[in-house]
Amino acid sequence: MSTKLKVLEIFRSKGPEYVSGQELADTLGLSRNSVWKAIRKLQAEGFDIESKASVGYRLLQQEEDLLSAAYIRDSLNFPCKIHLLEEVDSTNDYAKRLKSVAEPHLIIADAQTKGRGRLGRSFYSPHSKGLYMTIAFEPDFGLDRSMLVSTIAALGVCQAIEEVTGLGPKIKWVNDIYLNGKKICGILTEAESNFETGTISRLIIGIGINCYEQVFPDDISEKAAYITASSGAFSRNQLAASITSKFFRLLETFDRRTILREYRSRSMILGQPVTLYGTAYGALPENGGRGIKARAIDIDDNGGLVVEYLEGRKAREMETITSGEVTVRKDY
Repeated sequence: MSTKLKVLEIFRSKGPEYVSGQELADTLGLSRNSVWKAIRKLQAEGFDIESKASVGYRLLQQEEDLLSAAYIRDSLNFPCKIHLLEEVDSTNDYAKRLKSVAEPHLIIADAQTKGRGRLGRSFYSPHSKGLYMTIAFEPDFGLDRSMLVSTIAALGVCQAIEEVTGLGPKIKWVNDIYLNGKKICGILTEAESNFETGTISRLIIGIGINCYEQVFPDDISEKAAYITASSGAFSRNQLAASITSKFFRLLETFDRRTILREYRSRSMILGQPVTLYGTAYGALPENGGRGIKARAIDIDDNGGLVVEYLEGRKAREMETITSGEVTVRKDY
């Protein structure tokens, strides 16, 4: 971690308190001149740092949790082009408009006007209340690994939230993230194929996280939640960097057995009764669909959900459900 990021973390830990230049220098084992240069860099990047003669420095506007491309870039240990946007229709749609993603691209917006979720649903994305990001890249691996990209993304998000906030979120298959029984994050994975070679030419992973207190629309108010009511209690920059790093690390060190073991350990539905919705079971619940009752048994080696039907003509039979075919709702 660079000096300026270390200084920023100290400011965040101190809250509204002033920190003297000497204390910063002693804590970091650096000269006061090095500390001063780091503070100047942070100010140039938009961080509102107040100085007071004979007292020290403090970070203002902490509640706004200002997004910083420079912070995120310095926190990553691999090349990645960062697009930081005040507002966009959808970070996934923005990624689709990029001419090339030969080098990974990370798109982050402070708000989305047309945020999208799975199965054509929208994703509520108000200003400064969440982390709305998309990772786009050209995969250098085959279909076997591509099938687990959504699984890896969900696992990486959980690991990052645990690292940054200390909380323990759970996964509702296939890639919704829950905290205390309510949804705090949705993940939308999209792929572009090269029909000549029969390979995937571009992967686009959209991640939307409800970070801070907000009023949700009526249709999701009973299902959605946010990580914390205290805006600025953690850094969205740090969370974005952690998610991106963990996602690519899991891809790089790809170990199917370890990934699936950790994914299963974070599942909130295994062993539980669920209701399946989708093409094979009628309309989605918001369209009046009844679904079909089943029990979630396991996650197979390709990330599919193994279920045992509890009703209908397949009652007592087991089947593996693959991504995109159904929505799974836990019966509370």
